Amino acid sequence: MCADRKNAILEKVVSQYLGSGDFNGLGVFPLANVSDVEAIRELIAESRLDLVRGDRHPNPHIKAFPAEPIDVQLRKIEADGLEGCLYPSPELLKERKAGASETAPFTRALKEGAPQLSYRAFDLRALEWYRNDPRFDFDVDDIHGRILQKEGTQIADRAVVLDGLEFFEFGFAYDEDMHRAMAAFLRYLHDLPEVLQIEMQKHELPGNYKLHPDFFRTQIMGEFPERISIYNAFLQEKIEINQICVLMRKPKLFRTEAKRISGFGILIRPTKKEFREFALLLDQLLSDDLNRDFFKGDLELNRNLTDEDGNRVTQPKGTIQLLEEWTRKKFRPAEPTGTAEMFSNFRAVRKIRQKPAHTVEENDFDQKYVAEQRNLIIQAFDAVRTLRMILENHPAARDHEVPSYLREAKVWTM
Repeated sequence: MCADRKNAILEKVVSQYLGSGDFNGLGVFPLANVSDVEAIRELIAESRLDLVRGDRHPNPHIKAFPAEPIDVQLRKIEADGLEGCLYPSPELLKERKAGASETAPFTRALKEGAPQLSYRAFDLRALEWYRNDPRFDFDVDDIHGRILQKEGTQIADRAVVLDGLEFFEFGFAYDEDMHRAMAAFLRYLHDLPEVLQIEMQKHELPGNYKLHPDFFRTQIMGEFPERISIYNAFLQEKIEINQICVLMRKPKLFRTEAKRISGFGILIRPTKKEFREFALLLDQLLSDDLNRDFFKGDLELNRNLTDEDGNRVTQPKGTIQLLEEWTRKKFRPAEPTGTAEMFSNFRAVRKIRQKPAHTVEENDFDQKYVAEQRNLIIQAFDAVRTLRMILENHPAARDHEVPSYLREAKVWTM
């Protein structure tokens, strides 16, 4: 095969990849003659080029994944002809020192031939600045998230938030001990300004981290998620409960139907302080949010007590007590275990929330708070789910349709 023709093809592919601005491959359509096909076969066999056909990822114009083994590439050319896009192999790019002068680490990785949908794992501290800065919308649903600069804000001129960060998408990943990390694809990391890439790399974690299954499913496979975040499911159960209350011609049981708000999600830093703040917010969304008007006409809302001087005192009943009295009055289950567990869960959240009010505690950092938070949100979710199922026994709720993911509890608890 003519060496000049092979070199010409090679230069076109390298020029397209490094000069396209988006690390695109060179389409093979203009190279369909017999001599070019043979040259390409030889270059692939020599580990100089890779062929991406578009059968593993729908867009062959980006190298989403590592190239297939050489023998597989050649076998597919033999069976199905030449189609897709050509890319310089990582060996060729390393030989040419394509990333040697690049100081942005993740851009350098792409210049050296790394797949665009390969990912890196980072300590969650990398997100902390943006979570705490009100100039950013920090939207996390426990599977993936995004950072969006709010319109009209001025980004501080400092290394952590240099001008240019307007939008960034990420997901979560876990090691074998279920320690959580932030995960981001090289393609999105490359979009960060150079200084931010250098800053982000400081938080990069070694070891083997696997993407959250639904982050992998939606971002890599292009499929619908298998389950819903437990935090979103908790909020949706409250909405379902209130809809049933309307059907019952009663005031809504929960005063608010909040969307995801700041702090209602996974702990970015597993400290006692963050865990306590989460417990407080969770109780505000659960017991504190119960509407006393729901119980009017069915129960006495106050209790009469006598103080130490013998004077009669009227004291409002707590919301959990009211709900428990109302449930016992209106609902007679064949097996009371589930109802008892529901109120145990209500009180478990309240108990954790109350702890800081009675003791002075030192803050500390411990991965145990990740597990404790997980257990607490599971208890809260189980409480509202059981409550919704209790209310569904009302005749007026007979035709109420609950989303299948709630009916079947297709919820991520990890």
